[in-house]
Amino acid sequence: MKRVLLIFFFLLVSIDSFSQPITVDNTTYTVPQLVQDVLFGSNGPNSSCVGTVSNITWSTGSGSSSGTGFGSSNGIAYFQNTNPNFPLNAGVILSTGNAMSAPGPNTSTLSDGNNAWVGDNDLFNYINGLGIDPLLTDYNNATVLEFDFTPLTNQMSFDFLFASEEYGTFQCSYSDSFAFFLTNVTAATAPVNLALIPSTTTPISVVTIRDDANNNSCTSENPTYFGVYNGGANAATSATNFNGETVLMTATSAVIPNNVYHIKLVIADRNDTSYDSAVFLGGGSFDIGTADIVGTGQFDGLPDLSGPNAVCGSETVTIQAGASPIFGATYQWTLDNGVIPGANSNTYTISDEGNYCVTITYPSGCEQTDCMLVEYIASLPIGTPNPLVQCEAPYDLTQNASLILNGLSNTLTYHHSLVDAQELAAPISGVTSYNGTDGEIIYVAIEDDNTGCIVVTQFPLQIDTALCATGPIPQTPPNLVSCESSFGSGSAIFNFLPQTPVVLGANYSAADYTVTYYTSQSAADAGVSPIVPPNSFTGVNGQTIYVRLEDNVDPTSFGTTSFQLVVNPLPTASVSISPAAVCLNETTVITFSGTPNAEVTYSIDTNPAQTIILNGSGTASVSTAPVTAASTCNLISVLNPTTGCSQTLTGSATVTINAAPTIVTPTDYVVCDDSYNNDGFYCGFDLTTKIAEITGSDPNIVVEFFETSTSGSPIASPY
Repeated sequence: MKRVLLIFFFLLVSIDSFSQPITVDNTTYTVPQLVQDVLFGSNGPNSSCVGTVSNITWSTGSGSSSGTGFGSSNGIAYFQNTNPNFPLNAGVILSTGNAMSAPGPNTSTLSDGNNAWVGDNDLFNYINGLGIDPLLTDYNNATVLEFDFTPLTNQMSFDFLFASEEYGTFQCSYSDSFAFFLTNVTAATAPVNLALIPSTTTPISVVTIRDDANNNSCTSENPTYFGVYNGGANAATSATNFNGETVLMTATSAVIPNNVYHIKLVIADRNDTSYDSAVFLGGGSFDIGTADIVGTGQFDGLPDLSGPNAVCGSETVTIQAGASPIFGATYQWTLDNGVIPGANSNTYTISDEGNYCVTITYPSGCEQTDCMLVEYIASLPIGTPNPLVQCEAPYDLTQNASLILNGLSNTLTYHHSLVDAQELAAPISGVTSYNGTDGEIIYVAIEDDNTGCIVVTQFPLQIDTALCATGPIPQTPPNLVSCESSFGSGSAIFNFLPQTPVVLGANYSAADYTVTYYTSQSAADAGVSPIVPPNSFTGVNGQTIYVRLEDNVDPTSFGTTSFQLVVNPLPTASVSISPAAVCLNETTVITFSGTPNAEVTYSIDTNPAQTIILNGSGTASVSTAPVTAASTCNLISVLNPTTGCSQTLTGSATVTINAAPTIVTPTDYVVCDDSYNNDGFYCGFDLTTKIAEITGSDPNIVVEFFETSTSGSPIASPY
């Protein structure tokens, strides 16, 4: 019997919890506290320090931030909830009626608010501008909550649901409206409504989110977002006194950190003061980011650097409070409760373990503190390597391995840079025969097989010629410079024999020592495959020639050096004439093109050669004298004064003379004289009647008439 009673008791408790209405309170919190402590509150130590929220204003039926009111109901209140059928535990109500009437069960019609309680112009202009409610005349009983905030991240959001008495009977054609207008004050952008059906531009209302199961006079609209209908059998257990409500949704928007934003939350009755609606805002859901300390780089976003997130002993890490500095805020970092001098930005670079904290003081005067525990992993106990000093390369880099490992069995890798070593990137290959240079630093990385941490050490490579075996020391000859053999070949013929006395210098005679030339260092060291003959080698620009100076008595005693080949390209040029055909005694232009700044030699017909210098763009022009006969400009050669390279040229360009037209001397044109004729008119000449006679009817000949052979201008009207 006791078992049955116990089960019955839990059943009663379960039924009671699912029928529990919300509780509403409009005295515990002021409206600014509803914003700061409820909407932004997190029930933590910083819940009342919302440093970036300011300029809180409101308006409802019984008052506003300015102290005025409309002699009606208070539509702003705090609510709490334990009913699992209602998806919000606590928050803020914005109602078009009396917020205190919001608790369930759904046993009465909510139609609070008098006619003096006005609507909202912003909401009216927005909905009217969309053209979605053609019967809209005005809004009434508007409840408005506004404030400024500065986001700390690039995204803001908050949770809400919409409830209305219009669900059911009036859901087909009548809907109160609400909006969340967000404005970037810093960028002066236009307001954007965040109260939209997800993935659309449609405002949320009774007519845009409904289920035809509650009124089959119209079709369902976005029924996925309709939550609960509190009519009929559901009325007695309803958490609120509204007929229906949407599912819990999230208003969200991309934002720019540290810009000032203004948000206006507004809801109003459509066309009358009846059938109230409300927006329930989730307490603690207004997320504009936090300034919590997190790691960066490979520790990006980690709130602590201890335990499995501990820092390797050889690393430094930058930690930051928020994605970027908060405008107007000040920062102070501490280590183990001690102030770190000069650590006054939102970032700090650590190199020692301990408890790091930052205190942010907002412009409002409130403070927020966050801390991060940083632990360092002990580095491997490696040894110190020695410089590798040799007569010459190559080096065996592994000579330092035993010193570095210091009894460890880990793998070593060798690198050209510290960054590569720290990341185990681009290891040096051929470490037992590395062709290093004097003064080069070799970085050695050792990875801890247990922690993955990398320890880096380094040693230099040094050349000490005093360690070299006694042998001849050749003098280094200068680089050989030559012009390329043929235009565009990139190669030239070199004679190395003038280098030989330079290599021998004053200390070695040609009778006792032999100088040979090679294309590689290894060939020179081995004395194999010398360049033969050394006076006609075809080389390319930048090629290195290696020289071996060998003792004739002891061929194992030798020294090497090297020089480079420099191949200068041949210059080039071309010539053109424009126009290439002219009339007798007209002039034309000869244009030369080719290697910039080159000197071009040319001749015109059989006249003596002339030169012209091309400009920095590789062109030059000259005008001819009046042309009296066909003439040809012949290229002779081109010289680059900078390199001394030149080549002969064969190009040419010719100007010809166009043949003059053949005309016929016309017969005399006889008319009356210039006195009045019998009719009282002057006699005149129509000279154009002579054109066909003069040109022989050739349409390509243009005829002009002049009064004298010396007239400067033709007769304007020859008829």
